[in-house]
Amino acid sequence: MATKRRDIIDATKVLLWENGYQATSPRKIQELSNAGQGCFYHHFKSKKDLVAQTLEEVADERIDRFDELFGDSGPVIERIERYLLSPRETHKGCRIGRMAWDSAVNEVELRRPLERYFQHVESRIVSALEEARAAREIRPTIPLESIAAIAIAGLQGAFTVGRATQDPRWYTRSVEGALMAIRGVLGEAP
Repeated sequence: MATKRRDIIDATKVLLWENGYQATSPRKIQELSNAGQGCFYHHFKSKKDLVAQTLEEVADERIDRFDELFGDSGPVIERIERYLLSPRETHKGCRIGRMAWDSAVNEVELRRPLERYFQHVESRIVSALEEARAAREIRPTIPLESIAAIAIAGLQGAFTVGRATQDPRWYTRSVEGALMAIRGVLGEAP
């Protein structure tokens, strides 16, 4: 039975990324996971319960991926660059950010994993910037939280225009623009 639960969650991850919350029905999840209605409701009280658990997993996966990309050492601009310029499926959008444009964001249980992910990314970037400033590697001209926001919003905006246009050049220009803006406000030490 645990395998079928895993199949249901995995199917939900796929459908949420492709279709969003509203367009992902229990029937579609059951079809993709090859799970019957009884099995579905044995493991999950409702679609909302399933999606909440699924989004917690997705947030954990995305946090792990961010931590892997961002790392714990090296020049802060290189760490931000790895985060922004890492290869992604740009036409599909962000697995987390995608949900922010859906009605799911109005539900506290469904919004919580999104908030947790974005707060984690912001915290890690700000912490790295604080360390770089303390080591006199950078002389930022704006608040560190604003620099983190440029990185996060730049990536999320890149996903949005990349998905909307289905043109990877928009995505690339957007993340490269965010990176240039960050370089401009870091005041890197010579």
